Amino acid sequence: MGRRGELRSSGGGPEGRAERSGKERSGAIDAVRLLSVVAIVAGHIWGYDNTAKLLYTWHVPVFFFLSGYLWKPGRAVGAELRSRLRSLGRPYVAWLAILTVCLVAFGIAAGEDVSGDVAAGLYGGAGATQPYTTIWFVSVLFFATLGYRLLERLPGWARWAAILAGTASGYLWGPELAATPLSVASAVPCLVLLAAGAACRSLRSSIARPLLTGIALLAASAALILFDVSAPVDIKAGDYGTPVLSLLCAVAISFALVLVAERVVPAGRVSRCLTWLALPALAVVFAHPLFFDVPGPRVVVFAVAFLVPLAVGLIGLRTPLSPWLTGQERRGADRSLSPS
Repeated sequence: MGRRGELRSSGGGPEGRAERSGKERSGAIDAVRLLSVVAIVAGHIWGYDNTAKLLYTWHVPVFFFLSGYLWKPGRAVGAELRSRLRSLGRPYVAWLAILTVCLVAFGIAAGEDVSGDVAAGLYGGAGATQPYTTIWFVSVLFFATLGYRLLERLPGWARWAAILAGTASGYLWGPELAATPLSVASAVPCLVLLAAGAACRSLRSSIARPLLTGIALLAASAALILFDVSAPVDIKAGDYGTPVLSLLCAVAISFALVLVAERVVPAGRVSRCLTWLALPALAVVFAHPLFFDVPGPRVVVFAVAFLVPLAVGLIGLRTPLSPWLTGQERRGADRSLSPS
């Protein structure tokens, strides 16, 4: 694996290139990942009604965008499948088991029948109830990346025709797609977010003022959302917001966060720290619903729901269980922070 640390950002977007090369991770990209996980936890703790305008348009779509932004063209479908099984499939299985054990233990202690909740969790997708609240995201991302790899074999015009048709299906039948097992069909409208990420990557080198561009994109998107021109996006529910415009805002915010992070995240120790904190992000996504019912003010619930799974993930990174808990290969004091 490559050396620790990152390249400093330049007009050509080296942080994105470095991470796509598999040699090192970008602290800027990891800062965006970490911010998005914080937003996901906050969205659940404070609820949709209180956070929809602020968070929902971007806090989940950004992960699909980043998958496209860091896409490695030309990989075989079999290699893609193996890679995603390691990074997403193993943690899905592990956390499904952990969440089920916790739920059954709670049911026994409380004298409640939780068989319906367990069945919903095994079915997966949007219908899964607490504590399986977030497993849909991982299965949709898994199938979206595989689908995008399959589309890579098509001519450009055919690929984009399929992607745009998939986007239209989300607006026409979003809730029905979300109701499929594992929400597998929701991967179809999400393909456009991967394609947009890849397109933004190709544009990155032509952006002379990334910080100014990022701030402008954030301001424009925020105005459209706050003034109700662009409705929030809720992929889990199959709600893609205002046709075309909401997904454009999701892409614009995602790209803006990358551009801003490349400029404001310093190289060196801070960058490595952000990467270290982002490595167990998947553990936080899976585990934080276990803490929704912690007593106390919402800010306390948020702190517990974010920090406890993060601590579990950070500890897990140093154990043989890391691939199952975090989707990352085991790290240690003498190991690189480069991606698995």
